[in-house]
Amino acid sequence: AVVSTQSTGARARALKEGSHHLIASGQTKKTDPGIRDISHMTEEEQVEYLLKRTAEEAALDLRAGADLTVKPKEIDEKDEEELPWCCVCNRDAEVRCAECDNDLYCKRCFREGHDEFDLTDHKPAIFKKTSQHKKYNLEL
Repeated sequence: AVVSTQSTGARARALKEGSHHLIASGQTKKTDPGIRDISHMTEEEQVEYLLKRTAEEAALDLRAGADLTVKPKEIDEKDEEELPWCCVCNRDAEVRCAECDNDLYCKRCFREGHDEFDLTDHKPAIFKKTSQHKKYNLEL
């Protein structure tokens, strides 16, 4: 597909300026034929359109000399610091549920949440704060 210089320039400007404000202001139909409102499309059409746009933008980046081989740092869940609070209400955690990705709960939220969803096979384990967790003890 041949892309005109004007269309490429308009797309580059939109990317640089942030196309979201052009779409929100309704300027896209008059000033930039490369950006359009896709809310009327089906989800499948939106995905197809966005994949096509992403490929076009990557091709534009390559022509501009951008290095697209740089990969973002993967987040290692072990690097994340565990906070000693209930994942539902933020009270101090008292139990851990291995069947719920080791989430921490206060006893009340564990009981209410697991009863509501009939998760009777989930067995809570007592959660004990480590020295890492004790730094979060806050006196209110």
